[in-house]
Amino acid sequence: PGSTAPSPAGILPPCVPLDPNPDDFEDGTFPLPPWSTGGDGEWALSTENAFNGTTSLKSPDLDGSTTTSVSNATLQICDDFLGGVLRLQAIASVVPPNDIFAIYVDGVLAAQLVDVNEWTDVALGLEPGPHRVDFSYQYNIFEVNPLPPSPPGRQGAVW
Repeated sequence: PGSTAPSPAGILPPCVPLDPNPDDFEDGTFPLPPWSTGGDGEWALSTENAFNGTTSLKSPDLDGSTTTSVSNATLQICDDFLGGVLRLQAIASVVPPNDIFAIYVDGVLAAQLVDVNEWTDVALGLEPGPHRVDFSYQYNIFEVNPLPPSPPGRQGAVW
């Protein structure tokens, strides 16, 4: 992928404080500020896999597209953020050329995960100030047609 995040569809949500922690999806509602979702499919709540509790965020099912499809879950961090580490747990059951999972901070690639089938810790240092963090599920980014058979164990999803 390139060095900048794909453009999201729609308008970003307003900033809200990060206290309480906005990554607790247990209340059953998504997206709510500071989160949004957009692109070729919507991220949604799932009880299929969860690191803590019973609910996590899951990428959309984009299998079958013959062109590049991208869907983002976006976290908008306000300008009063004091800096620190954004820590998350992820499963990225994706394998190129079928799909990848990338995390962009302010449009710059900060992490990329593939073939990760167990909860994995990701830590990203963030400077003080506002940030836009895009969790990007990207399907068929090389526009391969037809795609090779899906490898065993690939679920084609990110949690």
